[in-house]
Amino acid sequence: MTDKEQDTHGPGVRLHPPLIFGFSILCGIGLDRLYALPVPGIVNGKLAGGAIITLGIMIALWALIGFYRADTDVRPDKPDSALIMSGPYRYSRNPLYIVLILVQITAALWLNMLWVLLLTPLSAVVINYYAVRREERYLEQRFGQEYLDYKQRVRRWL
Repeated sequence: MTDKEQDTHGPGVRLHPPLIFGFSILCGIGLDRLYALPVPGIVNGKLAGGAIITLGIMIALWALIGFYRADTDVRPDKPDSALIMSGPYRYSRNPLYIVLILVQITAALWLNMLWVLLLTPLSAVVINYYAVRREERYLEQRFGQEYLDYKQRVRRWL
Protein backbone atom coordinates (compact mmCIF):
# COMPACT_ATOMS: atom_id res chain seq x y z
CA MET A 1 0.00 0.00 0.00
CA THR A 2 1.41 3.43 -0.98
CA ASP A 3 1.35 6.56 1.17
CA LYS A 4 -1.44 7.91 -1.04
CA GLU A 5 -3.57 4.84 -0.38
CA GLN A 6 -2.95 5.04 3.37
CA ASP A 7 -3.96 8.70 3.67
CA THR A 8 -7.31 8.85 5.43
CA HIS A 9 -7.32 12.33 6.94
CA GLY A 10 -6.48 14.88 4.26
CA PRO A 11 -4.95 18.27 5.02
CA GLY A 12 -6.58 18.68 8.45
CA VAL A 13 -9.00 21.46 7.57
CA ARG A 14 -11.93 20.52 9.81
CA LEU A 15 -13.93 23.76 9.80
CA HIS A 16 -15.35 24.07 6.31
CA PRO A 17 -14.22 27.31 4.62
CA PRO A 18 -17.74 28.41 3.56
CA LEU A 19 -18.57 28.56 7.28
CA ILE A 20 -15.73 31.02 7.84
CA PHE A 21 -17.07 33.32 5.13
CA GLY A 22 -20.63 32.86 6.39
CA PHE A 23 -19.55 33.83 9.90
CA SER A 24 -17.77 36.89 8.52
CA ILE A 25 -20.90 37.94 6.61
CA LEU A 26 -23.00 37.52 9.76
CA CYS A 27 -20.50 39.60 11.74
CA GLY A 28 -20.74 42.32 9.08
CA ILE A 29 -24.53 42.25 9.33
CA GLY A 30 -24.26 42.51 13.12
CA LEU A 31 -21.88 45.47 12.88
CA ASP A 32 -24.25 47.11 10.42
CA ARG A 33 -27.06 46.76 12.96
CA LEU A 34 -24.89 48.59 15.49
CA TYR A 35 -23.70 51.29 13.11
CA ALA A 36 -25.01 51.23 9.56
CA LEU A 37 -22.51 51.94 6.82
CA PRO A 38 -23.81 51.73 3.25
CA VAL A 39 -21.43 50.82 0.44
CA PRO A 40 -20.42 54.20 -1.01
CA GLY A 41 -21.10 54.89 -4.66
CA ILE A 42 -23.35 51.87 -5.19
CA VAL A 43 -26.20 52.78 -7.50
CA ASN A 44 -27.46 49.26 -8.06
CA GLY A 45 -25.83 46.76 -5.72
CA LYS A 46 -28.15 43.99 -6.84
CA LEU A 47 -27.06 44.35 -10.47
CA ALA A 48 -23.34 44.56 -9.61
CA GLY A 49 -23.67 41.70 -7.14
CA GLY A 50 -25.55 39.65 -9.72
CA ALA A 51 -22.71 40.04 -12.20
CA ILE A 52 -20.11 39.10 -9.59
CA ILE A 53 -22.00 36.04 -8.34
CA THR A 54 -22.60 34.89 -11.92
CA LEU A 55 -18.83 34.96 -12.47
CA GLY A 56 -18.35 33.10 -9.17
CA ILE A 57 -20.84 30.40 -10.10
CA MET A 58 -19.15 29.87 -13.46
CA ILE A 59 -15.71 29.54 -11.82
CA ALA A 60 -17.11 27.18 -9.16
CA LEU A 61 -18.76 24.92 -11.73
CA TRP A 62 -15.59 24.88 -13.83
CA ALA A 63 -13.54 23.90 -10.76
CA LEU A 64 -16.05 21.29 -9.57
CA ILE A 65 -16.01 19.63 -12.99
CA GLY A 66 -12.27 19.13 -12.47
CA PHE A 67 -12.87 17.42 -9.14
CA TYR A 68 -15.54 15.22 -10.71
CA ARG A 69 -13.33 14.25 -13.64
CA ALA A 70 -10.39 13.49 -11.33
CA ASP A 71 -12.68 11.46 -9.05
CA THR A 72 -11.41 13.26 -5.97
CA ASP A 73 -13.26 14.91 -3.08
CA VAL A 74 -13.61 18.69 -3.06
CA ARG A 75 -13.89 18.81 0.75
CA PRO A 76 -10.67 19.94 2.47
CA ASP A 77 -11.18 17.49 5.33
CA LYS A 78 -10.92 14.51 2.97
CA PRO A 79 -7.80 13.01 1.34
CA ASP A 80 -7.02 13.90 -2.26
CA SER A 81 -6.65 11.13 -4.81
CA ALA A 82 -5.49 13.44 -7.61
CA LEU A 83 -3.80 16.78 -8.14
CA ILE A 84 -6.03 19.02 -10.24
CA MET A 85 -4.07 21.37 -12.49
CA SER A 86 -6.58 21.99 -15.27
CA GLY A 87 -9.58 24.29 -15.66
CA PRO A 88 -9.37 27.32 -13.37
CA TYR A 89 -6.49 25.61 -11.56
CA ARG A 90 -4.29 26.62 -14.50
CA TYR A 91 -4.65 30.25 -13.34
CA SER A 92 -5.01 29.99 -9.55
CA ARG A 93 -4.27 27.29 -7.03
CA ASN A 94 -7.35 28.39 -5.06
CA PRO A 95 -10.23 29.23 -7.41
CA LEU A 96 -12.90 27.96 -5.01
CA TYR A 97 -11.62 30.26 -2.27
CA ILE A 98 -11.72 33.11 -4.76
CA VAL A 99 -15.36 32.17 -5.35
CA LEU A 100 -16.03 32.44 -1.60
CA ILE A 101 -14.47 35.91 -1.62
CA LEU A 102 -16.77 36.82 -4.51
CA VAL A 103 -19.75 35.50 -2.53
CA GLN A 104 -18.89 37.79 0.38
CA ILE A 105 -18.46 40.78 -1.94
CA THR A 106 -21.81 39.95 -3.53
CA ALA A 107 -23.48 39.77 -0.11
CA ALA A 108 -22.05 43.20 0.75
CA LEU A 109 -23.41 44.70 -2.46
CA TRP A 110 -26.82 43.03 -2.28
CA LEU A 111 -27.25 44.03 1.37
CA ASN A 112 -25.58 47.44 0.82
CA MET A 113 -23.47 46.88 3.92
CA LEU A 114 -19.94 48.27 3.92
CA TRP A 115 -19.10 46.26 7.04
CA VAL A 116 -19.54 42.99 5.13
CA LEU A 117 -17.24 44.33 2.41
CA LEU A 118 -14.65 45.55 4.94
CA LEU A 119 -14.52 42.11 6.55
CA THR A 120 -13.79 40.40 3.21
CA PRO A 121 -9.98 40.86 3.39
CA LEU A 122 -10.03 39.48 6.93
CA SER A 123 -11.91 36.41 5.68
CA ALA A 124 -9.26 35.94 2.98
CA VAL A 125 -6.44 36.21 5.53
CA VAL A 126 -8.13 33.69 7.83
CA ILE A 127 -8.65 31.26 4.93
CA ASN A 128 -5.06 31.74 3.84
CA TYR A 129 -3.64 30.84 7.24
CA TYR A 130 -6.26 28.31 8.35
CA ALA A 131 -6.88 26.37 5.14
CA VAL A 132 -4.60 27.29 2.24
CA ARG A 133 -1.30 26.85 4.04
CA ARG A 134 -2.39 23.52 5.56
CA GLU A 135 -3.55 22.32 2.17
CA GLU A 136 -0.28 23.36 0.56
CA ARG A 137 1.79 21.45 3.15
CA TYR A 138 -0.46 18.44 2.68
CA LEU A 139 -0.25 18.56 -1.13
CA GLU A 140 3.55 18.87 -0.98
CA GLN A 141 3.70 15.72 1.16
CA ARG A 142 1.10 13.90 -0.90
CA PHE A 143 2.25 14.75 -4.43
CA GLY A 144 5.88 15.82 -3.91
CA GLN A 145 7.73 17.28 -6.87
CA GLU A 146 4.64 17.31 -9.06
CA TYR A 147 2.98 19.78 -6.67
CA LEU A 148 6.16 21.81 -6.19
CA ASP A 149 6.43 22.22 -9.98
CA TYR A 150 2.76 23.23 -10.10
CA LYS A 151 3.36 25.83 -7.37
CA GLN A 152 6.15 27.32 -9.46
CA ARG A 153 3.87 27.66 -12.51
CA VAL A 154 0.61 28.83 -10.91
CA ARG A 155 -0.01 31.63 -8.41
CA ARG A 156 -1.68 30.99 -5.08
CA TRP A 157 -4.40 33.54 -5.75
CA LEU A 158 -4.38 35.45 -9.05
